[in-house]
Amino acid sequence: EEAEAETLTILEIYREFAEDFLAIPVIPGLKTESERFAGALRTYTIEALMSDGKALQAGTCHNLGQHFAKVFDITFLDSDGQLKHVWQSSWGVSTRLIGALVMVHGDDRGLVLPPRVAPVQVVIVPIPSEKEAESIAAAVASARAALAGPDGRGVRVEVDDRPEYTPGWKFNEWEMRGVPLRLEIGPRDVKAGQVVAVRRDTGEKLRLPAQTDALSSSVTDLLEEIQRTLFEKARAFREEHTSEASSVDEVQEVMETKRGFVRAPWCGSAECEAAVKERTGATIRCLPIAKDSSGRLSGEDAGSLVGEVDCVCCRQKARYLAYFARAY
Repeated sequence: EEAEAETLTILEIYREFAEDFLAIPVIPGLKTESERFAGALRTYTIEALMSDGKALQAGTCHNLGQHFAKVFDITFLDSDGQLKHVWQSSWGVSTRLIGALVMVHGDDRGLVLPPRVAPVQVVIVPIPSEKEAESIAAAVASARAALAGPDGRGVRVEVDDRPEYTPGWKFNEWEMRGVPLRLEIGPRDVKAGQVVAVRRDTGEKLRLPAQTDALSSSVTDLLEEIQRTLFEKARAFREEHTSEASSVDEVQEVMETKRGFVRAPWCGSAECEAAVKERTGATIRCLPIAKDSSGRLSGEDAGSLVGEVDCVCCRQKARYLAYFARAY
């Protein structure tokens, strides 16, 4: 029970990181026997949808039971004074999450990074003017200090004052690098007591007050809005590319047109799972799981169905609701 609980606790940590920090919506679920880690009792996953309609296994957690403990004779002294084989769990994410970040949010101009994980959250680009050089430099320094905070632990901000590059060149470079927010400060802005802010995700241009407290508050709010917008956009894309199917023909049609996830009833047999894969190229990504009454993820009712429906393949009574997709 403790091994199962720990496995699901880590799965929730992975789900939270993917959604709250990477702004990537994921489906937590149980892997089928054919997709399960060899030797494990259960394998849980978080599944994400990429912008090309393919799924990505973004992280897995395994309840290994006692299988490997018995193979390697790993024991502990129980409270009853008896040596017993341990129950193990194993979990991990990998660099594929970086690829997921690029594919989910990126566009034709380059990276689009969620503010919470962006190494640089804000870049300040001065618009040069010989007559107003000193006042612009002072305004840039003031803005940087306001955002970074007195201890440097505020907004992660950079100033691009390289003289050898034009502002336009800098705009393109920082857009390609995915920095969430760009601030422009030129002679007109200094006179108006403002800074120009440009969002990387939408390209929207805004004018913010240059006063220290007001600027810091406005930028912080904007970064949170960008984080939220990126997640909501990715979730809307996933919902638009999640279909229902009651036959293999319908699964195949989705895979050949819009792609994405297909929710379909499944009898639980490996034969039907293999037949759908052979026909459509789609595998069962997971049997979705939800949180129990205590607010913790539970694998007890993975892929539970409401009512009686037929299997998408064999037309016998279905036992599970499964998510199918072509995947990396």
